[in-house]
Amino acid sequence: MASIKQYTKKNGEKAYMFQAYIGTHPKTKKPIRTTRRGFKTLREAKLAAADLELNGLPIIEEVTIQKQTYADIYNQWHSEYKTTVKESTLLKTERMFKNHIIPAFGDMYIEEITPMIAQVQMYAWHEQLVRANMIMNYAGSVFDYAIRMQLITVNPTKVIKKPVRKKEVKEDKDLNFYDKEELKEFMSVLESSPNFRAYVYFRLLAFTGIRKGESLALKWSDIDFEKKTLNINKAVSRRESGLYIQTPKTAASIRRISLDDKTLDLLKEFKDTDDNELLIFRSKDNGILTSSKPRKWLLLVQKQIDLERKANKKEPMKKISVHGFRHTHASLLFESGATIKDVQFRLGHSDIQTTMDVYTHVSKLAKEQLAERFNSYIDF
Repeated sequence: MASIKQYTKKNGEKAYMFQAYIGTHPKTKKPIRTTRRGFKTLREAKLAAADLELNGLPIIEEVTIQKQTYADIYNQWHSEYKTTVKESTLLKTERMFKNHIIPAFGDMYIEEITPMIAQVQMYAWHEQLVRANMIMNYAGSVFDYAIRMQLITVNPTKVIKKPVRKKEVKEDKDLNFYDKEELKEFMSVLESSPNFRAYVYFRLLAFTGIRKGESLALKWSDIDFEKKTLNINKAVSRRESGLYIQTPKTAASIRRISLDDKTLDLLKEFKDTDDNELLIFRSKDNGILTSSKPRKWLLLVQKQIDLERKANKKEPMKKISVHGFRHTHASLLFESGATIKDVQFRLGHSDIQTTMDVYTHVSKLAKEQLAERFNSYIDF
C-alpha cells in the first residue's frame, strides 16, 4: 500500500508524492521501495501509485543479474591491489596470476567455484610447484574481495586442506655458503684474475653481507671513506618496463654499516670517477647493471677453481650462488663471536626470527670448535 502525502516545492507550489513497496530483490531478497514526486493532484498520485504497485513487481522479477567470472573479479581486485604495493611486488604478483591462477579459475563464474574445485587445484599445484600454498593464498585474495563486494558469501580457499611439503635435510656440502678456507681460496683465485671489478664486487659482498639488489644500487656517495661506513638505503628491482631503483621494503633494510680497511682500499683503487652520484657497479652506459653479470663472473671463477683443483687432484669446490655470499658473511660473523642482534642489524632483517631461521648454520670450523669447547668443559 502506497503512502501518499502533500509537500511544498522550493518555488512555493503544492504537490503530491508517494512511497511504495514494489517487490523483493531477486538476489538479496530485500524489499525494494521507491519514491515518486511532482504530482499536481492527489488523484494523479493515487493512479501512479496503483499502476506501479500493479506492474512494478513483475518487472523486478524479470531482472537478470549478470554473472561475473573469476577473471572479471580479479581485474577489479587488481585495480585496488596495485595501489598498495611496490612495482616490483606488483610484477611478481601479476606473473603469478597470469601463469597459474587465471588459467585455473579465470573462466569460471566466481560464485560457482566450490571448495572441492579449489581443493583439487590445490593438490595439482602441490605436485607441480614449490610455492603452491602461496599461490593459493593469492588466489584467495580475489575471493575475499568478492565477499567484501557482497558477490559471494564464502571463500572456498579458506576451508581446503593445504598439503605440507616435507623439508629436505641437506648436508653441509649443500649449504649455500663458503667457510673461511673456501672463501680465502675463492678470493685468491679472483684476485689473480684480470677482472678487478668482479674482485671488488665479491669482496664487498663477502665482507658486508649486503643483498645483490642493494649492491647494484650503490652509488659512490653511499661510501664515507673517512668514517669507513657504507650507507644502504635502496635496491634494484624489476618492473614491466625494466630495472629501476627503489627504496627497501622495510625500514630495517635502511642501515649504515662499517667497512674494513682492505675493502675500503680496494674501493678507492676501483673508483674511476669524480661523480659521486654514479653507480659503483654500473653498465657501459652508466645505467643499472643486470643481475646476470655477477652470476657470469661467479661461474667463471668457480670454473677456474675447479680446473686448478683438478690439476692438484682435489675434489671440486662446492657451488654457491651470488646470494650465498650473504650467507657466507653471516656464518663468519657468528664464527667471529657476533651476536644474533649484531647480525640482524648488519644484514638488515626486520624480524630477528629471520636471522635465526636462515643463519643458524655456522661454518664447519665453528662446529668443530663447539665440540672442542664441550670436550674441554666435560674433561673426561
